[in-house]
Amino acid sequence: MSDLSLLPTQSLRDALADCTVPTSSPHAAFTNWANTFSCRPQLLLEPRNVHQCALAFELARREGKQVRAVGVGHSPSDLACIDEGYMLRTTKLDKILTIDREKCFVVAEAGITLDRLNTALGIMGLAVSNLGSISEQTLAGVITTATHGSGINYGVLSTYVLALSLLLADGKIVRCSPTENHDLFKASLCGLGCTGLLLTVTLQVEPAFHLKEVSNTIGLDETIENLDELAGSGQHVRMWWFPQTDKVRINALDRTTEARQRHFPKQVTESWFWEYVVGYHLLQFLLFLSLWLPDLVFLVGRIKVWLIGGKSVRIDDSHKVFNLDCSFRQYTSEWSIPYERSRSCLQELRSLFDREHSHRSGARAHFPVEIRFSSQDDIWLSPSYGQKTTWIGIIQYKPYGFNSPYRKLFGSFEKIMLKHGGRPHWAKSHSMAPQDLKRMYPRFEDFVQVLEEVDPRGMLRNSYVQRHIFGKQDSQFDASKFKPRHRL
Repeated sequence: MSDLSLLPTQSLRDALADCTVPTSSPHAAFTNWANTFSCRPQLLLEPRNVHQCALAFELARREGKQVRAVGVGHSPSDLACIDEGYMLRTTKLDKILTIDREKCFVVAEAGITLDRLNTALGIMGLAVSNLGSISEQTLAGVITTATHGSGINYGVLSTYVLALSLLLADGKIVRCSPTENHDLFKASLCGLGCTGLLLTVTLQVEPAFHLKEVSNTIGLDETIENLDELAGSGQHVRMWWFPQTDKVRINALDRTTEARQRHFPKQVTESWFWEYVVGYHLLQFLLFLSLWLPDLVFLVGRIKVWLIGGKSVRIDDSHKVFNLDCSFRQYTSEWSIPYERSRSCLQELRSLFDREHSHRSGARAHFPVEIRFSSQDDIWLSPSYGQKTTWIGIIQYKPYGFNSPYRKLFGSFEKIMLKHGGRPHWAKSHSMAPQDLKRMYPRFEDFVQVLEEVDPRGMLRNSYVQRHIFGKQDSQFDASKFKPRHRL
């Protein structure tokens, strides 16, 4: 790559013209999937190659601007937001560079979505070993936030990364791995987008497989009492707790050689009426009415449990079983806790919901409370660093895009999670400051040191990073400036 420092500034602008989104375009603004945070950067670029990324970095350095990379915007926080700077939408950096069937690895550009990666791997008889609930995110997005699936013996998705290439703030392109630029590698596996721009990812995969998901519904008391047995009842176990009924849906997923099949409760089997008219449209309408009649939430929860309450079996390609329909846009808060604190934490959460539900003006928790698991790892800012982990997430839906009350409930939830040694999911909103994170993460200061080394000017630090990692408290760093104002 030529020395870009020799190019006149206007030449940089001209070279970026064909990947610049016009300011008059509705695509020149960013809104996340949940429509909970939005921003309008000074310049929004959609680079198609590494050279255009390097040009953008050079222009930003000259003009003293910050740069923020964004994928499809699934993070339900202001993690991707930037106002006074440049945003790089990386979804056109989506090429697969190498697939090695014998050694089971893939090299892909980091802007590729997991959906597209899953499809390409499937054609070659390969698959990602573990996935979260959705695959719409970019590969870079799941890595920079240590996004997780579930499995007591399976790590967060970043643990499957073998190597990375990064464009640093100074314009250099570096490769990092466990044996090359080790500290930068460990920092970038949950780097929040501020160690550098992820260009390519080498990912460990495995031969394609079917998953058999066996699901059944039991009570919360039984779940808590038999948690060890249930968490280990499948390779990938996820639980959905419905606080309105005190019922828990246990979903156990295992690799299988059996052929594809679907066996669902009678009321939803092959029925668009129950699955879509009732399970989607009626429930969304009732959730909308619950904004004025809060106790309707209890009815909605009971209907949902009835719809899915029987035993079900599903066998399909792995990514189709890992992934779910997230239904409606939502506010969400998710934390990890040490696995051994799971029982006491769940009991305290039940007490919280019971108190809120017993008061006329109390919060009405939506559903489900999702409970998942991951093995410990050594990624510096991974919520599973050094500990076997239970993930607990709560949501409040936004029916038809209308806001539901959530702040009080989420605040109480966060306090309970902190009491039980919690660490927040990095892609989701939280209130942790550097002094809190230092207590949670033994390598936090090492992470900050890497940032100071690779980006001393802070070109890649947006408000989220400045607030949570560097402790900036001024109003200019507050997440509220990125929140759309809607009714309710």
